[in-house]
Amino acid sequence: MPAALSFGEVLTPLFFYVVIVAYMAFVLVSAWQFSRRPEPGRSMRFINLTLVPLGVLVALVGVLAASFNAFSNQEGTPSTIWAIVMVALGLGGSSLLLAFEGFVLRSRVRSSNEERRAIGLRSLSLIATTVPLVVLGLLFVVLALRISL
Repeated sequence: MPAALSFGEVLTPLFFYVVIVAYMAFVLVSAWQFSRRPEPGRSMRFINLTLVPLGVLVALVGVLAASFNAFSNQEGTPSTIWAIVMVALGLGGSSLLLAFEGFVLRSRVRSSNEERRAIGLRSLSLIATTVPLVVLGLLFVVLALRISL
């Protein structure tokens, strides 16, 4: 029984690390694909090169803080709840910005229906994954504020 317990204790965090890294990679690849599109203004590139990496960095700091808290069996700074908020809202905010940018790019692309469809599908997948992250982040904000009061 102890071997199964430790096996589960190892695989559960490993699963979440893999999921978070995969989602970070998805967001960064989306930003890279959108930034390679020609566009008349610089606002899209500003979003891709500053705000999206900042959101991913906030999420990465949240992952590291939650990991250090879990491995040391104590609450550090930021607390584990706020670290989860950082992960959820950092990745959710980046996804939301990229989804909005994708819809704007889709409306500007005039070349082919395949290219417009690819941009549209990427934007829809970003929106579909943003909603649960933002809801999770907001629930943990409420939980963190309720605990601290």
